[in-house]
Amino acid sequence: MKLTPRLKYISELVSDGKKIADIGTDHGYIPISLLLDKKISFAILSDINRGPLNNAKKEVTKNNVQNYVDLRLGSGMETLRDGEVDQVIIAGMGGILISEIIEKKIELSKNLDKLILQPMQAPEELRRYLSKNGFKIIDEHFVREDHRIYEIIEAVYDKALLTENQDDEDFEQKKYTQYIYSLFKNNGDKLIYTSSYYENIRKKINHIVKNHILKMVNKNDKIVNDNVFDENIIERNIIERNAIDENTIKKNLENEISKLSFEVSKLMIAKRDKLFEEFLEKKIYECESIVSKMIGINAKDLDDTTFETYNENVKNKVEQVVIRKIILDLLKYDIK
Repeated sequence: MKLTPRLKYISELVSDGKKIADIGTDHGYIPISLLLDKKISFAILSDINRGPLNNAKKEVTKNNVQNYVDLRLGSGMETLRDGEVDQVIIAGMGGILISEIIEKKIELSKNLDKLILQPMQAPEELRRYLSKNGFKIIDEHFVREDHRIYEIIEAVYDKALLTENQDDEDFEQKKYTQYIYSLFKNNGDKLIYTSSYYENIRKKINHIVKNHILKMVNKNDKIVNDNVFDENIIERNIIERNAIDENTIKKNLENEISKLSFEVSKLMIAKRDKLFEEFLEKKIYECESIVSKMIGINAKDLDDTTFETYNENVKNKVEQVVIRKIILDLLKYDIK
């Protein structure tokens, strides 16, 4: 049976001779392929919807593996009983939903040899859940299918993770933060482009604020003395008022590092996967797109209320996203 690159990669992570469950099986391609290759001896094909399960049943019959499978209709791993399978595949769902599926059968999940997880969205939320609940990520993988890069996570429950750092819950986070700070020290001189990009963004934000003030002055037909109403004075005042203090920059930096630790893990960085640089470039592009949209606002479209929202929230968000981009740039430099 020919599998797509994503499904093939997932199937290759299943250990030989194990009994498996494929949650959200759809057509059942992964377990059927493994049975045909005699890599496994038994599989439970489970899906919450009858339609996909009927599709799986047709594939099972077509490939004559009826004696080695059990088809089950139900939600998540609730169709499983303790000790029935050794490894579980949950692929093609969002990271939050996968977390919820594990949580509902947490004791069963703890006793598995391995969880093979492939989130379609929010992989960082899945990693966060696994970390907080004693599951060790033993490996991570990238696989390309069409124009998309998918992340695959292998995890096992490790009770020691809940106890060994109980006196310092942020132990791993601190190590990750130290690593990022070391990148600033070692590769900071390579941020020439990023620095100019950052300055350009700040100028554009100040330009939007300045134009809004000019618009409001004209709108209200205020007569002001040229010595008082001076565009250059306004611009200087805006720049001074918008200057981000060091504590805010540090807070934004620490927040972005914390978020990225669950999006770009140390395991990913250490492996130097051939798709990792492309993965980082995609995230950098996402940052640039977000900033571009935020600074693409026309001052004439802002009334007083929306301007206050822009002034208080959007500027800080832009600052956060630019900091995020700087960290990603540093990671990219580090792996080259």
